[in-house]
Amino acid sequence: MSKYERLIIYPLLFIALFYAVTGVSVVKATQQMFDRIVAREIVVVNNEGQEVAVLKYDEQKDNTSFELFNNEGHRVVSLLSYEDGGAVGIFNKEGHLTAAIQNEANAGAILVYNGTRDMTKLVALRSGLYGGVLEINNAEGLPTGIMGNNASSNGYLGLFKGELLGFLSPQIMLNVSAEGPTIETAKTK
Repeated sequence: MSKYERLIIYPLLFIALFYAVTGVSVVKATQQMFDRIVAREIVVVNNEGQEVAVLKYDEQKDNTSFELFNNEGHRVVSLLSYEDGGAVGIFNKEGHLTAAIQNEANAGAILVYNGTRDMTKLVALRSGLYGGVLEINNAEGLPTGIMGNNASSNGYLGLFKGELLGFLSPQIMLNVSAEGPTIETAKTK
């Protein structure tokens, strides 16, 4: 072996011996099975190092979330736990909320949003005081129509002005009672 070969081989042998004695693995390509992993946050990244999934606990909100991201880094799905229950949020490619399934007042709700930064609720299907309720909102998020059950366990349909105070007094109310159907309209001035 020439002098120059020894300058290359011996240092490499010493490095290999050092790693073998200390137990440090330079490359570890084996799978390991863990019975339990304890962490406040687990982040999954793609080959470019961009976050594609995050499982984390938020101390300030006291909840846990699991979020998935698209190639642009925008959140597209969110699973959330919170004090009152849980929620699943679906977001568009810009990262704006478009739909949610969640707990509201100890009952389920399906909500559809406009998919913009404003997160305006346009449609809601939820349980109400007397049964199921379908709520239709205008572009500002104010109710224009509600279909549901009344106190007599019969159906009703209410149409509203689509303004905050207009929600308190329906313009047209179709209602079914024990005495039969009724139609009420707002008084015109």
